[in-house]
Amino acid sequence: MRRYVKQVNAFLLASKDVRQRRPVQKLRLQMLGRWHENIDEWITTAVAKWGVEDFEFVSDDHCLGYDLKQLDAYRNLWLERLALTNCEPVCAYNCLTAKRLTKLSLSDSSYTGMVNDILANCVQLTDFRITQSSYYRANFFIYAPSSKLKNLQLDRCNFGKIYLTCLPCLETFVCRGRPTKLSYGEVPQLRRVSLDYLQTEDNDIDDESGSKRTYPPSKFFKRVPQLDCLVLQFKGPQMWIEPFVVLSEFAQPKKLFIGNVPVNWDALWILLLLDATPALESLHVHIDNSWEERSAGDLCDGLDAGARQDRYRHLKEFVVAGFEGLGWQTGFVRLIMKRSPLLRRVHLLDGEVRDDEQELGALQIVPRRREWHECERAEVLDDLTAGFRWPPQIILE
Repeated sequence: MRRYVKQVNAFLLASKDVRQRRPVQKLRLQMLGRWHENIDEWITTAVAKWGVEDFEFVSDDHCLGYDLKQLDAYRNLWLERLALTNCEPVCAYNCLTAKRLTKLSLSDSSYTGMVNDILANCVQLTDFRITQSSYYRANFFIYAPSSKLKNLQLDRCNFGKIYLTCLPCLETFVCRGRPTKLSYGEVPQLRRVSLDYLQTEDNDIDDESGSKRTYPPSKFFKRVPQLDCLVLQFKGPQMWIEPFVVLSEFAQPKKLFIGNVPVNWDALWILLLLDATPALESLHVHIDNSWEERSAGDLCDGLDAGARQDRYRHLKEFVVAGFEGLGWQTGFVRLIMKRSPLLRRVHLLDGEVRDDEQELGALQIVPRRREWHECERAEVLDDLTAGFRWPPQIILE
């Protein structure tokens, strides 16, 4: 550890001539163990003397404190993004340095629950990311009527319900973690919502009833405003979405991306969600075939007979990743085709999804080449188009 301290000192405490010859815009500093005597000097030197624009500090296994007010004594600071892990700002953000920040990321003990105070003091903040600690909180309220925040990201979320009471400039909301109920208040600029929920054996028991915890889809869209894009990843070894709860029409997103759908889940919840979004123009569904195989057939065949022909009257683009030509998958695609009179192109391919690094909350499909035997390909295409007078173009990869 002493050697590490010497190496950091040799770099950070270099002379002004050295700093000018090798300017640094982004710096990540990691602290190991309980050696914290140098923290104040290191952070102050990195931000004030090196003039970094993007600074990240990580303390492993031990929470430290740093007073951001120390930086107010310096002029011409370039700091725009601050990321802290296990480092709690002593000043609670009521300082000039905090007012200059445009991006803030807090993890573990750096987050003390004072979100509204942070947003009130960080008046220039546009991007805010919180990685929640392991303890559970029933409710989480955000009320920041003067905030300029555009992007809010909650990772490892461990809340029962989140209330976005007032964020007038919010455009993108991303929530990852255990299934969390949502209530949307004054968020008139919100255009993209991305929910990545995983329910496991560790968090699937209802504390009151003692039974398996399930959720109707409406619990995640209460008072949701008009959206352009909705991205959903609902995952778990057992299905926790209540598939028979009919949704009333809610936000009118033009694009819906449903990723990592476990292959052993019933597809009915997706159909009910589509019924509640009649303005949809683009639908992407990714099937995660790594989960255990489906033990019983889904309800697509039963719904197929009574399907209304024009239910998804605005849908123009339909993509299914993870398509393997299974009977239930074919029935699901046929049902969407029957209900979409404007659909002209269907793209079916093998592949996986990953986070889009260029766009917060978005997913992108990573294609995986599948070798279809000609007879198998012909059989799948015949099953998909049987009974259609003018079927859409089907691209099977």
